[in-house]
Amino acid sequence: MSCEFYESEMYAWRPGDDLPESKPLLDHVATCPECARWFANFSASDERIRQSFLQIPESPSLEAKIFAGLDYERLQKAPRKSSWRNWFLLPIAASLLFGVTLGFSPWIQEARLSRQVATLLSQPPSAEINSTDQKQLLSWSAGALSGDAALPPELSRIEFRAASSLNVASHKAVLLKMKNEQRASLLIIDGRLTEENTIKSFHETAGNDSRWSDGRRTYVLLFQGSEQDMHAYMTRMGIVT
Repeated sequence: MSCEFYESEMYAWRPGDDLPESKPLLDHVATCPECARWFANFSASDERIRQSFLQIPESPSLEAKIFAGLDYERLQKAPRKSSWRNWFLLPIAASLLFGVTLGFSPWIQEARLSRQVATLLSQPPSAEINSTDQKQLLSWSAGALSGDAALPPELSRIEFRAASSLNVASHKAVLLKMKNEQRASLLIIDGRLTEENTIKSFHETAGNDSRWSDGRRTYVLLFQGSEQDMHAYMTRMGIVT
């Protein structure tokens, strides 16, 4: 059989297919470098899709539904034979996958941010610089963020006592500990990771957070206490998001 036939078979193949049915394809891939490269690309693409779904919380059936939409489920049960339909479905599947990726991107980012905020509330990093000099801390933060660290107007009354650098959802970030409230800290992320101004509640033993964005950076107020206490602190400091 030709490489063209086996390339069409790759569109229908998924990990977990019965070995007897998949054996001709796998045997051919093992002896044909060109088809092996095609097969590796398909496998890597499937894995990237799965990794994306792993970042979406509490959606155990979503991956199966999307793969069904890509016609993997139908092709898995269909007789294994080359058809023009396999090639016809490829651009449709690619378009669907592109749309799904764009549609879930903000959701994935928000989910990643929530997980990392919860970790920071329970296990904050050690300070890399201790200082009550506001200019010094903001200058240090600017270096960690690769740009200016001027604060938005709603944070003009805030003072800090320490800072540390970190990565949040693949973006540079700094965590600034508040001077006037030991339970509070400010996370500044070099990227927009939230779509709207929100207050997220975590378990009381961890704390809560309020997050917003100016379109360029994301700001997250972390508070190791109740949501009521966090609201009171935000009111005292004039933080309105």
